[in-house]
Amino acid sequence: MPRTARKGAETDLYHVIVRGTGRQIIFEDDTDRRRYLRLLSHDLTEHEGALLAWCLMDNHVHLLFHMPLEEVSALMRTLGSSYALWFNERHDRVGHLFQGRFRSEPIESEAYLLTVVRYIHQNPLKAGLCTTCDEWPWSSYRSYLRDEKDARLQELIDCDLVLGLLGGTTEFEQFHLIADEAAPCLDMDRATSRRFIPDEEALHVARAALCETRPEEVCALPRPRRDEALRTLRGARLSIRQIERITGVSRSVVSRACRMRVTMGTEV
Repeated sequence: MPRTARKGAETDLYHVIVRGTGRQIIFEDDTDRRRYLRLLSHDLTEHEGALLAWCLMDNHVHLLFHMPLEEVSALMRTLGSSYALWFNERHDRVGHLFQGRFRSEPIESEAYLLTVVRYIHQNPLKAGLCTTCDEWPWSSYRSYLRDEKDARLQELIDCDLVLGLLGGTTEFEQFHLIADEAAPCLDMDRATSRRFIPDEEALHVARAALCETRPEEVCALPRPRRDEALRTLRGARLSIRQIERITGVSRSVVSRACRMRVTMGTEV
């Protein structure tokens, strides 16, 4: 069966997840975690990419890249191969470490970018591994607060885009206090064949993706903000028909807005 082609983003922003085969542990201890991050740092330099957020869980990893899709693919192949060889040798095991190829989702709006950053940092919280984001040492959350003791971890992350969108570290902390249970972000446990959100979940997903803007307010927004909101909803895997029903904006307008190039500051 042929592989499904990955969907590219004009923004060059991608949320990536990789998981251990059969959900097995891929980090036995902190030595494994440090090794993975060192390899990741090296490969980022080789591929001239930027990492906007990361989180290491016991059996899976979340990464948020700002780089072309072909570079993401090349980096993940090199990183996965190098780490698997090292892990197998260190722990005296054989066979595949990771479950198939990595999963990815394109990010096409500023609002959804921030939703994904928060989702990544809240992963340990939702798993019951900590009570606040800053208690988990194996994510980029502390680097955003500039209190990361390990300089190598601080250098791993490019914080400027996200902090610029939020307004600073104080706003970053406040943003992460919001419990976003309905975040429509990529999840390893979701069915891989499902392209769009079911109708019964669409309104909840829309509210989460739009943050402070209510879906019914979208149609009355000034055109640039309206079109940005429509792209945010599309990026959250809502269909054009669902967006039309939820916002009251016609299908033709939704389609046209989603075809427009998204500009996210001077770096994109």
